Amino acid sequence: MAAGASIDTKTYRIIALLQALPRSPQKTTSHELHQRLTSEGHDISRRSIERYLKELSESDTFGALIHCDDQSTPYGWSVAQKQNLSIPGMDAQMAATWDLVHRYLMPLMARDVLAKLDPVFSEAKRWFERHRPMGKRYWSDKVAYVPRGFHLEPARVPPGIADQVYDALYRNRQMDIWYKGKSEPSRVHPYALVDRGAVRYLIVRFWNYEDYRHLALHRLSKVSVLDDEVERSSDFDLEGYLKDGNMNLPYGNAIKLVMRLYGRAADHLYETPVNDTQTLKEVKPGVTELRVEVQNTEELKWWILGFGANVEVVKPAGLRNEVAQELGRALLNYN
Repeated sequence: MAAGASIDTKTYRIIALLQALPRSPQKTTSHELHQRLTSEGHDISRRSIERYLKELSESDTFGALIHCDDQSTPYGWSVAQKQNLSIPGMDAQMAATWDLVHRYLMPLMARDVLAKLDPVFSEAKRWFERHRPMGKRYWSDKVAYVPRGFHLEPARVPPGIADQVYDALYRNRQMDIWYKGKSEPSRVHPYALVDRGAVRYLIVRFWNYEDYRHLALHRLSKVSVLDDEVERSSDFDLEGYLKDGNMNLPYGNAIKLVMRLYGRAADHLYETPVNDTQTLKEVKPGVTELRVEVQNTEELKWWILGFGANVEVVKPAGLRNEVAQELGRALLNYN
C-alpha cells in the first residue's frame, strides 16, 4: 500500500511538472518550477524537480517532448514547439471537437494565438489518420463549419510580441514598447488585452499619466518586459471599463426595441432568438413584429442596417431617427 501511494504521488508530481512547463521558445528554470509547484500545494523539493526533468529528457518516451536549453546556467526547460502530451488520451469525440474548433477559430483568431494549439490540432488529425471513419470519406468531408457574416483577416502581430505581452500581463510587469515604428521606447503599465476579432487591443497607461489608452497589438514593433510592477493594477476593473462603453463593445443603455421585418427576414429569429425577452408576432401577411429588450449600441445599429429594406424600427424614436438618417446618407452616395 505504501509503495502504491509513493508511485501515485510521484506520477501526480510529474504530471504537474509537465503542465507547468512553457512551450518553446519560452523557457523556465528549476527554481521557477519549484516556486510554482509549491505555491500550488505540491510537496516537492527543487532537487526532485531537477531529477524528474533529467529522467524525462533522457527517456525514450518523453525525450522528444522535453527540451533543455543548456547553453547557459541555470538551464531553461520547455515543451518542444511541435510536441504535445495529451492527458487523457484522444478519442473520437475529442478529436472531432478539436477538428471543428480548429476550423471555427481559423477566421476569428490571430495566427500567433492559434499556433499555441497547433500540437493539439495535429494530434486530432493524427487520430483520424489512424482511425478513419467507416466508408471512403474522410472526417473533414463529413462535418463542416460555415461562419455567418463577413469576416476580416486578423491583423498580423510581429513574432514574439504576443508572448511578451501575455507574460507582462501574467506577471503584472511594466513594459517598454516601440509603437508604430518609433525609434524611442515608451514606458507603459499594461492592464488588460481585449480581442475584437480582427484586432487585439492592449489597455495601458503611459508613464504616470492617469488616462487609459488602447494600443493595437499588431502596431507594436518591439517590447521589453521590465522588473517593475504595474502601478495601481488592482484598481482597474476590466468588466466595469467595458460596460462604461470605453471600447464600444456591446454595452449601452437598455431599450425596448420594436421593429417590423418584411418578407422572410424574421424566419431565422424563430430558431435563433436575440435573447429570452424576444417575442415575434405576425401583424399582417408578410410583416412580423419583433419586440425585445437589448442594449442600445453601435453593434445593434449595424445589425439592423444589415437587413436593408426589409426592416423598419418602430421604437424607440431616437434609434428610429438614427437608422433613418443613416439610410438617407447612404442613399446620397448612390445619387
